[in-house]
Amino acid sequence: PIIPDYETLSEHQQNGGYRTLQELRQSGDWEALQDKALASGLRGLGGAGFPSGKKWGFVRANEGPRYLAVNGDEGEPGTFKDRYYLERMPHLFLEGMLMAAWAVEAEKAFIYMRDEYPEIIALLRREIALVEAAGLADHVTLHLRRGAGAYICGEESAMIESIEGKRGLPRHR
Repeated sequence: PIIPDYETLSEHQQNGGYRTLQELRQSGDWEALQDKALASGLRGLGGAGFPSGKKWGFVRANEGPRYLAVNGDEGEPGTFKDRYYLERMPHLFLEGMLMAAWAVEAEKAFIYMRDEYPEIIALLRREIALVEAAGLADHVTLHLRRGAGAYICGEESAMIESIEGKRGLPRHR
């Protein structure tokens, strides 16, 4: 795959990247991050647009083990919002994911990436290895999973089924 020019780990750090994550980890104040997320209006990009800070609070209130799953499958026809940023600023994504994993005390974080984006998968593999080597992900184990190319895996429980190696069909609630 052709990997485009993008902001590398060192460039991201030169621009202040990962500084907030490190400060948060030192302070231990996950509620401050939750409050900032709520005040900013940060919401999930799914159909419900649920406030991220609220979701983090719900997750953290439950006993572990806790996992974080980030959907990069982007199965909607003609949609390339995730791809655009991942190709150019992967560390903006990775840093946000690591902050969310820290906020909910996730043991594992899964990135579910569309298989039709082989260049992004290759890019993320390389950059995740650098992030791990730099000690920026010591609080969570990162897993990159290739999506099955099924539109239904945009639904939360279908994505989880696919991450677990099963057919990507929604679970009964």
